[in-house]
Amino acid sequence: MSSRDKHLEGFMSLRKLGEREAVEIILEILRKTEGPLTTREIEEETRKRLVSCPDSTPVFLNRLRIQGIVEGKISKERRGWIWWIKE
Repeated sequence: MSSRDKHLEGFMSLRKLGEREAVEIILEILRKTEGPLTTREIEEETRKRLVSCPDSTPVFLNRLRIQGIVEGKISKERRGWIWWIKE
């Protein structure tokens, strides 16, 4: 691997977020949307920011749902879980 490739590999890696920062980013993503997002859409948004949740995204979102921080349910139409916040 060339030094250029190593540099790009480091640049493209995702930074794993701490719990508090991950919650803030997930809430920010959900606030900016019109309506619920799928798990995949949330993963795409975090990847654009070059970050990842402390756990896998579905596990982290489900923990937030259990804690009452976000709302979530299975959507047959969108073929997976959808997530939103009450405001």
